[in-house]
Amino acid sequence: MFRNKEINNEKGSVSIEFLGILPFYFMFFLLLWQVVASGYAVFTAKTAVNNAAKTYAATNQLSQAIDSAKETLGSSNVITYKDLVPTDLGNGKFKLVLYTEHSLTFIPKQWREKASLELEQEAIGKVLVPVP
Repeated sequence: MFRNKEINNEKGSVSIEFLGILPFYFMFFLLLWQVVASGYAVFTAKTAVNNAAKTYAATNQLSQAIDSAKETLGSSNVITYKDLVPTDLGNGKFKLVLYTEHSLTFIPKQWREKASLELEQEAIGKVLVPVP
């Protein structure tokens, strides 16, 4: 009964094909958003360590450098401050290493601690204020 009938009506086939590839479009855009967020996190961490190094060079105060780094990082959900470690290189030169944590954007909150990346940025400078 059904074997002799030909199916020539293809109405709605484009909609069915679109629904088939729709999940791939969502995954692509989620991946693209994560790449943008990771780029933002790296750029912000580098800017924060540079600002902290400028502050440390001008004031020779670690607490002010930490405040400068935290202010540059802001209150973003993408990147958080962990630590700022100075190293004396002699002759007034120093190295600051900023440790931050970059959480992945589309990970549930209960997994973010385990699924976050630690970013480490460093800057080298020279203290402009003589040490008393």
